[in-house]
Amino acid sequence: MTLEQYTTQYLKQAQKGDDGAREIILSEAKSFIQKTAVNFCARPLEWGLDDELSIALMAFNEAIDRYQDNRNIPFLGFARLVIKSRLSDHFRKEARHKHQPLEYQTTDNSTIQLETEQAWENYLREAEARERQEEVVEFQRELSQYGISVSDLVEASPKHKDARENLIAVAKQVVDRPDLIEQLIRTKRLPIKELDQICGLHRKTLEKGRRYIIAMALLLHYKERFIYLYSYLKLTGWSAGEEGSNCG
Repeated sequence: MTLEQYTTQYLKQAQKGDDGAREIILSEAKSFIQKTAVNFCARPLEWGLDDELSIALMAFNEAIDRYQDNRNIPFLGFARLVIKSRLSDHFRKEARHKHQPLEYQTTDNSTIQLETEQAWENYLREAEARERQEEVVEFQRELSQYGISVSDLVEASPKHKDARENLIAVAKQVVDRPDLIEQLIRTKRLPIKELDQICGLHRKTLEKGRRYIIAMALLLHYKERFIYLYSYLKLTGWSAGEEGSNCG
């Protein structure tokens, strides 16, 4: 199971007080937490040695409690925002020796409490919009390494749902085979010959859909890096159980 699948299965249980479910999520999320913290801090971090990882872990745990389905944001995207916010708070506190995050200030004044909660929600909206934009730019940069532009991808995207699902299923086959995804990333070329041997799709179909298959394979392989784009991919009609292909 992937981290996304673990959170889908256990998140609501954890929010209802199931400590076992929470521990499962936290255990499976350690790699995601570490990558997020390392990227934010721009330096290597090791569990048990760097406070930043402890802060990131607590932030992820906080995200479990604070996440709401109606936020219209993937849970992992929300968790990444909370981790970055708490690490930012930590660095400001270190620099100023007196910083206390706005959303954690305590007061008996309900108006101020409302304002601090609004400040938190405003931060989330602004940070999410910024991360969505940054993710698109980063994905464009990734695609360019494979000789694919956004206009190429738009042109190559199948117009019919069945055709899209067939090509996405091929992309999933690439990702599920370590030798094929390694070859794609190393050579920056789709392993058409190998796919022709294991898929029921015609070679010409694979060649015609090459750019789309590559893009989808990258989204599937780097889904914790491109959280929002991957979430959009799922919302447009594909899920892990809808492969729609003769691959495999």
